[in-house]
Amino acid sequence: MKKTYFFILLLCVTKLSLSQSDSLVKCDFSFEFKPGLYLQFSDFRSNSPIPFESVVYPDYSHKDFYYNLDTAKTIIFNDKHGLLIKKQISEVWGFSKNGKPYIYWSNKANLIPFVGSISHFITTINTIRHISPEPYYGSYYYNPYYYSPPMSRTYQTEELKQFIIDMETGNILEYSVKNVESILKREPQIYDEFSKLRKRKKTKQLFYYVRLYNEKRVLMMNE
Repeated sequence: MKKTYFFILLLCVTKLSLSQSDSLVKCDFSFEFKPGLYLQFSDFRSNSPIPFESVVYPDYSHKDFYYNLDTAKTIIFNDKHGLLIKKQISEVWGFSKNGKPYIYWSNKANLIPFVGSISHFITTINTIRHISPEPYYGSYYYNPYYYSPPMSRTYQTEELKQFIIDMETGNILEYSVKNVESILKREPQIYDEFSKLRKRKKTKQLFYYVRLYNEKRVLMMNE
């Protein structure tokens, strides 16, 4: 009797694992992400967002819902247990609309146009710069009757920055040779080839090696 019970249990577990693996598909440009909110990276990685229908604020039925979602400071939704939850938008990882994923980064929602084992997105970062005037007659402006220290100027600019998402760890890193190279190490053949390049060529061919890595480590996602 015990053997029969164990055999039935084994069949159930095997069937469950097979059904789960069958639901995994290759994530390419035709892949459509389910619409909804990603509270954390794991929601994005498993393609299991909170449905927009569960969102109370901003109002999902409003025609400008997506605009309001982009600009909202807080969000209120019903969780899977029916409890009303309020979160700062800074606590929300991102969302998906029209089959495409977005990430909240640099205080705004940003499209992730390139999804793979190394995903890539571009955003703008506010940068504060301080400019000191050129020294003239030492460290002071020249005036035969009065010496005053030169005034520095401060201004804010927006700069385009590229970032990558390591889909194995969820880490978000600045797109640079150093950071990409640290991930390429998981594929010795690709890493060895990349590491032999000169510094300038590494920078020039960086995205090419990101593509090679993604082709080698195909990202599989839940449908």
